[in-house]
Amino acid sequence: MKRQYKVAAIQMKSVMKDTKHNLNKAIDLTEKAAKEGAELICLPELFYQGYHLSQQEFFQAAERPDGVMYQELAKVAKEKQLHIVAPYAEKTDMPGVIYNSAILINDKGQLQGNMRKVYLWGEESTKFRAGDKYPVYETALGNIGIMICYDIEFPEPPRIQALKGAELILAPSVWSLTGEPRWDIDLPAAALYNGLFTVGVNTIDNGACGKSKIVGPKGIVIDEAPKDKEMTLITEINLDDIYQARKDIPYLKDFREDTFSMEAIHRY
Repeated sequence: MKRQYKVAAIQMKSVMKDTKHNLNKAIDLTEKAAKEGAELICLPELFYQGYHLSQQEFFQAAERPDGVMYQELAKVAKEKQLHIVAPYAEKTDMPGVIYNSAILINDKGQLQGNMRKVYLWGEESTKFRAGDKYPVYETALGNIGIMICYDIEFPEPPRIQALKGAELILAPSVWSLTGEPRWDIDLPAAALYNGLFTVGVNTIDNGACGKSKIVGPKGIVIDEAPKDKEMTLITEINLDDIYQARKDIPYLKDFREDTFSMEAIHRY
């Protein structure tokens, strides 16, 4: 398992409903990041279809996990030996039921995972069904957790993934200007409280605040994009930094797992 490598947060703007344009743009940016040595790539929330669509537009544009988006990105992942996290609107076997999801493609081009957003923000709940799991994927680049935007506003999901062994959490998002102060708090807080890396990948324009960022396991921002410019952050991280962070700040060692359940809460 590789411990030191470069991660790329692609802060790009999508064209609403134009999946072909968005995919081609993502592939171009991914290949450029690979040329600069990136081995783990993350794209913003719903980059494939765009975020600002109606319920009907999402239904029409939704795609299965193994659809065109996966097939095209899988070629790049395999050729360039990349891990890619690609968010999209997920079509299911149930007519009218879709999810706000993100797939993980490994460096062999395989579909390794599909995370469904659990906490839906505002009108998202009228368009998507909520997921109910916080998976952690064992990869050649360490144990990777994925949560989508609003998921990282709650303290429990990052802690659950940390307890499952996550070393890095990727948070593809469409985060608003009004929520910018929380963006600046939530990502470092999740990293600090759980002694792991967090990577927040945002978009720009249409009310989004940009500022994609990579945060170390002591909650310190390592790299950050501007608010109003498309940019790919490419930053080298060392997962072994986690050991020192957890030694210096032993939150997980001291954490009482026996208190972390609804049954335990109601006991008191």
